[in-house]
Amino acid sequence: MINILFVPFLLLMFATDSLASSETVSGIGKYDDNNVFAKILQNKLPAKVVFENEYVLAFEDINPIRPVHVLIIPKGKYRSLVDFSSKATDQEILAIVRAMGKIAKAMGLTKDGFSLMTNSGHHGGQTVAHLHFHLLGGEPVNWEQALRE
Repeated sequence: MINILFVPFLLLMFATDSLASSETVSGIGKYDDNNVFAKILQNKLPAKVVFENEYVLAFEDINPIRPVHVLIIPKGKYRSLVDFSSKATDQEILAIVRAMGKIAKAMGLTKDGFSLMTNSGHHGGQTVAHLHFHLLGGEPVNWEQALRE
C-alpha cells in the first residue's frame, strides 16, 4: 500500500500538474503515462490511500468538496468509462465495483448514503485522462440542484 506523506513542495508540484485543471480531456485515445493519477500509481506523487487491492487504488481528494471525497481508480491504463468498459477484463470490472461498496462502508457512508460519479470526455467535464470515480458523502449531495444553478 502506498503510504506517502504530503509535503509542501510535492503539493505544489501536484497542484501544478493539472489535477484540478479547468481544461477537459478526451475520454478516448492513447493513454498518457504522465497524467496525475498515473504518477500516483507510479509512486511519483503522494496520495493518502484509503483502499488498495490488485486492481484498484482509492485515495482522498486533495481538494475535497464534501467531508468525504475519495477518488477510486483502476490500476490499469484506462482513460474513461468508455475505454474501461470496452477493454478491461471481467476481473478488473468486478474488482472496481466491489471495491466501491467496500470503500463506502469503510468510510462510514452506508447508513446515510453517498454519491458516486465519473466524468467522461469533454462534454462530461473530465479533467484527468485516467478513469476515476468520485465517492462523496458525509453531508447531502444534491446533484440536480447543483447542476441547475
